[in-house]
Amino acid sequence: MLGEGAERATRMAGLVRDTPLQRFGAVEEVAGLAVYLASDEAGYVTGSEFNIDGGLLAGSAAAPG
Repeated sequence: MLGEGAERATRMAGLVRDTPLQRFGAVEEVAGLAVYLASDEAGYVTGSEFNIDGGLLAGSAAAPG
């Protein structure tokens, strides 16, 4: 998705720059939602969309595709 070499570093910097939290997410941050969704606590959650993206701006120059 991000390519190789200097191109990769440029794309990664763009993603971080365009993310309000100014960093990539940690595995634990994604795992927390996965554990919740797999638990009985999420039994009433249906048809929901969860964006774990740090607030990445839609249509930013760094966004893939």
